[in-house]
Amino acid sequence: MSRTRTRLTCLPLFLLPCISILVAARPASAADRPASTERASAGITRDRGDLFPGAGRPTVAAATGLPFLGIAEAGIGVTNGFAIGVVGGVTPSVWTAGIRPRLRLPTSERTALLLVAPMLFYPKASAPGPGNVGTSSWVLTRAELFFDGALNERWHLAGGMGFIAAGSTEALGQFFAGRDFRMPPYDGSNEPRRGFAGGIWNTVATRGSYAFDRDTHLFAEGTIVLEGIVPAKEVGGPPLVVNFGIQHSF
Repeated sequence: MSRTRTRLTCLPLFLLPCISILVAARPASAADRPASTERASAGITRDRGDLFPGAGRPTVAAATGLPFLGIAEAGIGVTNGFAIGVVGGVTPSVWTAGIRPRLRLPTSERTALLLVAPMLFYPKASAPGPGNVGTSSWVLTRAELFFDGALNERWHLAGGMGFIAAGSTEALGQFFAGRDFRMPPYDGSNEPRRGFAGGIWNTVATRGSYAFDRDTHLFAEGTIVLEGIVPAKEVGGPPLVVNFGIQHSF
C-alpha cells in the first residue's frame, strides 16, 4: 500500500489545518479497514464463485465423474455476470465437444440466480431416448436454473432444476424437413424402424464450490434426470450426472 508524503511548508497560522488534513488522509491501518477490504486484500474472497471469473478474465477447469471420465473447459468472463466456455470431454464409449454459457443475476449481496446451459455435440453414439437403436451423431443441452448463496468467504452452495433435451441429428434433420425419422436397421433386419431418436427430461440439480484463494476453486455438481418424479429410463446410461473438479482464472 502506497503512502502519500506531504511537505509542510505552511506558515505557523496554517499548521493546525494542515496537520488535520494529513491525519484524515493517512493510509488506513488494519484495524481501520473494513472486513471486506481485508478479505479482498488477502486474496480470499470471490463473491461470484467458480463460474464467473469477472469481465475479460480467462478461466480453465477440469473435472471427472459420471458419465465423463474426463472433461475440460477453457472460457472467458464476458461481463461480471456472464461467461462462456468451450468444453471437451470423453466417456467410456464416446467423446463430445461443445460450449457452456452461464448467466448470473444477483438477488442480494450474497445470493443470485444462475442459469447454466452446456450444449454438446456427440459425433457418433447410440441414439438417446425412445427408439434407441443404431448409432448416429446427436446433440444435447442441459439447461438448469439455480439459486446460489455464499455461505461465507469461501463456500458457495446452489440448488435448482431444469431439463435435458437430446436428439439424433439425423432425426432432427428429418423432423424439420417434415418427414418421419426412419432409424437404421438392426438385429440383421434390412428394414429401417420408424420413430424418433431423442427426448426431453426434467432434472433436479445441485452444485457447490470452495475457494482456495481469489482465483482457484474446487467444485462439485450433480444432476438427477427424471421423468416427472421418477428416475428416467432410456437415457443411454444411469439417470445421473456428477462432476468433481478444479477451476482457475487468470
